Amino acid sequence: MISLAERQSSFMENLLNEDSAPPEQWTSRQAEGMAIYRNNYRTTLVDALLDTFQRTARWVGEDAFRTAAAHYLIMHPPSGWTLDDVGDGFDLTLAELFANDPEVSELAWVEWSMHRAFGAADATPLTAKAFADATSSFGEPEWGALGFNFMPRIATRVIQHDIAAIWHALEDDAFAVPEYAIAEPLACHVYREGERPTFITAPAFETSALREMIGGAHFGDIVDALAEQFSAESAATNAGEMLGRWLHNNLVTGLR
Repeated sequence: MISLAERQSSFMENLLNEDSAPPEQWTSRQAEGMAIYRNNYRTTLVDALLDTFQRTARWVGEDAFRTAAAHYLIMHPPSGWTLDDVGDGFDLTLAELFANDPEVSELAWVEWSMHRAFGAADATPLTAKAFADATSSFGEPEWGALGFNFMPRIATRVIQHDIAAIWHALEDDAFAVPEYAIAEPLACHVYREGERPTFITAPAFETSALREMIGGAHFGDIVDALAEQFSAESAATNAGEMLGRWLHNNLVTGLR
């Protein structure tokens, strides 16, 4: 007697690997049906990736994208219950497949992060005035102990290319390849502003600062860390400009 779990395991093995031998009890008709179902399954997943990574597909070309997508799906079959989860880690696969074109994986990371941000919980950003009112009486100890809450599912990484230039160029199907080399790395923050996922770029040091503060670090910790990279005066200036940028672009939702 074959258990249900064994039947399910055998079914999934045949679905994911066309070279797997079909179960002994299957007829040729069932094996042919699986081939049709497997093709529909893969096509649906590739189409889901095409929908999520529209600009990446346009950048590399649809044929190259479909080949990369098929490779990703074979190596990383989805395990979630929703198509919204298909694509997690795809940028890492693209980093391997397009090793000579590293901007591809950066563009894909931005698209995936925006896709995730779209489904984030609603949150109201902290205004500059509310921040000023809340901190008006702060002295050095209070500033040092200050922490922030950020937009749900905010993501950040360092990028080596002008992804914003690529992004805007790809708004047209018949696009011209822009100049996307940059003199030095940048931080890229992805979050949802109102109903619209968006991203901004900033000095590269902001990625580690933002990650640390998301993880619970205090503003004083960040200033101390910046002082190890810059002079004490520059660290304070950079920290202040960073904070102003976060408030101006609606990344912060509250203080802690």
